[in-house]
Amino acid sequence: MNKTSGNMYSWATHTVNFVGGECLHRCTYCYMKKGRMKALKKYQGPARLVEYALEDLGKDRIIFTGSATDMWGDWVKDDIIYKVLEHCCKYDNTYLFQTKNPQRYLPFLEYLPKKVILGTTIETNRAYEDDYKNKTYKDFYSKISKAPFPLDRVWAMEIIKEHKMVSIEPIIDFDVEVMTDWMRRINPEFVSIGADSKGSNLPEPPKEKIEKLICELSKFTKVKNKHNLNRILYKEV
Repeated sequence: MNKTSGNMYSWATHTVNFVGGECLHRCTYCYMKKGRMKALKKYQGPARLVEYALEDLGKDRIIFTGSATDMWGDWVKDDIIYKVLEHCCKYDNTYLFQTKNPQRYLPFLEYLPKKVILGTTIETNRAYEDDYKNKTYKDFYSKISKAPFPLDRVWAMEIIKEHKMVSIEPIIDFDVEVMTDWMRRINPEFVSIGADSKGSNLPEPPKEKIEKLICELSKFTKVKNKHNLNRILYKEV
């Protein structure tokens, strides 16, 4: 377990990763696949429980659990998730779980710690784009990630009644009305918005559209802007 640097979420106090192995979502913007992080053997190979991470987690902390990989991916065995949840339940902390596969939360809801925030990432509402020349739709999202399409995540998060949050990071061009409707359907306690900070050449929205989204979301939930969003909003380099 590590004290958080604040780069991911300034309100979290610690991060811990109980699950090792490669994340099979293979998002093109993943910071774990760049620089020195790519060389870490902990995040190579098949999914496995990292036994040494099952340490004393203390109390009264806000712990981002699974900050470097998606422990709720379909490739992670049930017994690994059960062991992680069992360990977390021993310590009186608030645990943030975040996944691009929130359908996987559903069978485990009764085994969660008492204080938990269930999060998902929704970078955009667009899964397809018009190919006017050929009069067809081109698959847009799977070029960026192999995770379930964003709308599938909305359906799953609608079912969940626990404390919820949504991360719109890295924000990818979107439709304001659709994204606003999706957030209403999920009904999160807060939405965190951030930009790509690793130069992944994603199709980003203009600042005016982001400002409009923030305005609409603020009418029914809290919005937390991450520092890397300033690059778009204030043209910071």
